[in-house]
Amino acid sequence: MRYRFAWDRVRAEDRAIPRRRFIYTLQVSPSRSIAQIVLDGDYGEQVDFANSRRAFGGTTALSTTIRPTDHLELASTLNRRWIDVKPEGGEEGRLFTADIERLRATYTFTARAYLRLIGQNVRTRFHPQRYAFRGVPNQIGATTASALFAYKLNWQSVLFVGYGDERDVLDNRDPPNDPEKLEPASRTFFLKLSYAFQH
Repeated sequence: MRYRFAWDRVRAEDRAIPRRRFIYTLQVSPSRSIAQIVLDGDYGEQVDFANSRRAFGGTTALSTTIRPTDHLELASTLNRRWIDVKPEGGEEGRLFTADIERLRATYTFTARAYLRLIGQNVRTRFHPQRYAFRGVPNQIGATTASALFAYKLNWQSVLFVGYGDERDVLDNRDPPNDPEKLEPASRTFFLKLSYAFQH
């Protein structure tokens, strides 16, 4: 475990804004199956760079690595960042909340071959009325998924076959509590042969 207090100044446009934060890290490796659990983040004064003003909030991140079998490894990451502000003449409230959820699964068939799957969900929810300018959306984000198969042909050659899919969040819910809509953004197939040259 590690804890510390930090005092610094951060420049936003033409002013230096003071910032005091509590920063923490907790890490444990309880067993061979539960290889690692890490919780870290900070809490305290923040900077609203978009509006060049002081704010309050924090960041927290939880990551885990689990090995249920000798061949399978699961790694997950949960990350959240939030900022609260008090606009002039207004009440203090949430400016935005940003979340990242990521899961990676790696299965090793043999010393030569493995399969890796990754899924990621990114969301940022804004409160446009607390910004000093217009045009801020209610939310942005994307959902991505990818698969990669690798096979080592010999000690210096590796064959990769992969697929990726990305979908963007559409900020057009009406009414706002309707389920969010995802728009296909990109789809990728690839084949790669890696070879190490020696001379």
